[in-house]
Amino acid sequence: MIFVKTFKGYEDKVQDLDRAVNEWVLANKVQVRSVQTALSHEVEGRHSSGDLIYTLVYEAATPLT
Repeated sequence: MIFVKTFKGYEDKVQDLDRAVNEWVLANKVQVRSVQTALSHEVEGRHSSGDLIYTLVYEAATPLT
């Protein structure tokens, strides 16, 4: 089956988010079909940094946390 998993981090800490995504993929041994990214800035958000969102589409027998 096909499922979606979303990861959120800060745009100035891309390496931390990449590490978290890679660790999740390796730990769960999933087949990633695609990765999409989005960047958002909140008016009252953290100074000089927006949220970075990674959305993974993956194949697995059941949804994973």
